[in-house]
Amino acid sequence: MLKHLLLPLLLSYSSLALAAELNVTPLDGAADKPVRISVDGLLPAQPVKLQLSMHDSSGTRWLAQATYRADQHGIADTASAGAEAGSYAGIDAMGLFWSMRPESGKGRPTPLPLRNESDGLRFAPVTMQLEAFVEGERIGQQTLLRRINSADVVATPLQLRGVVGNLHHPAGALNDGRRYPVVITLGGAEGGITTANLYAAWLASNGFVAVALAYYRMPGLPKDLVRVPIDPISDTLDWLRTQPFAGRVGVMGGSWGGIVAMAAAAHDPRLQAAVSWVGSPAPFRGIRRDVPPADFRAVDEPALSIGGRDLAFLPYVEQLNWNQPGVHAAALQKAMLPIERINGPLLLVAGGDDQLGASGEMAALAMQQLQRRSVPQPDALLYYSDAGHLITPFYQPTTFRSDTGPYIPVGGTAEGYARADRESGPAVLGFLRRALAEGEIRLDR
Repeated sequence: MLKHLLLPLLLSYSSLALAAELNVTPLDGAADKPVRISVDGLLPAQPVKLQLSMHDSSGTRWLAQATYRADQHGIADTASAGAEAGSYAGIDAMGLFWSMRPESGKGRPTPLPLRNESDGLRFAPVTMQLEAFVEGERIGQQTLLRRINSADVVATPLQLRGVVGNLHHPAGALNDGRRYPVVITLGGAEGGITTANLYAAWLASNGFVAVALAYYRMPGLPKDLVRVPIDPISDTLDWLRTQPFAGRVGVMGGSWGGIVAMAAAAHDPRLQAAVSWVGSPAPFRGIRRDVPPADFRAVDEPALSIGGRDLAFLPYVEQLNWNQPGVHAAALQKAMLPIERINGPLLLVAGGDDQLGASGEMAALAMQQLQRRSVPQPDALLYYSDAGHLITPFYQPTTFRSDTGPYIPVGGTAEGYARADRESGPAVLGFLRRALAEGEIRLDR
């Protein structure tokens, strides 16, 4: 008798699961923007499991899953429903993205696969698969495309003597008669131009014209980060002054690129804004490359030069907090860049658990130095206590972000990086828009 009573209920429950619908908006969107994910047509309080996966550039499959419960309207929305079990806990609209882990083995710190388009400059979209399950039965599947650069971004090599760079811009921006904010982008101690291109593609997708520059580890440039001239930034500014599309110009860099950005802006007043992602206001020692076992070896030589003059650098002092330099105060004062001279605001993005560049500690020094400005500027600090040295503006897995091997510790937690990635990108874009705005500029992208 009980079987006969339960059968209609089970059948209706099953048919309701089949009627449930997985919704994703947008399916094709920017990698720095959130995604709206929901399952409609469920019973109130009915559980549904979502599973997100992707493959990194080495072919490793990354996976996250979480179980949610529908509200009284039969809707489970990741923006309002807490994950009850799975890869993360609590309410987080993009929790599935940062909590992905490799199916087996160790993962890469920043696993978003960076593959170039056929032009060798733009980045191909990243493909992800999202599946929904009710009572173990898959009731929906969607393919997501996550773009580093939007489809209408154009990238071309920069043809300037002594400069290795690429120009990234929205289609039509060079000849539509408008002036655009321009940002020069710089990568870190890894060298080359990939990170600079990544920043530039991101900025161009958000309405800027961006110039990605390499400063070492490229043909025609120094092999080691020792006495590397930063003069090509000023050479690029010379060229930009002749271009009708160029409005105000800023500079942005990550890690060592942040140091270079601050050094350049402190010495060239044509740069009217600067952004440093986890950079130091005082250069560290130089770096020799291709030295085992870690490839990188710090040396007591200056890393940077400008106009043929070496820039001072901080000595290596084990376990010293540079906010309390003690007997090393004179060395710190000598190495500090004159960032108070920057002809515009400076934004610092810093990790409180940065075990590589101590960006949180060094950002505090920078903010003290900026108190010396003769003309106040809207300088700002984005400080993330549980993030380390590898903060990015993209939604991507953070579960192995701090696992960079025994020789280059970077610090941070998965949750700390997830928050920093989520918040820093919009804040940086807003800062640059305000700092570089002038006249009629298209920034509504």
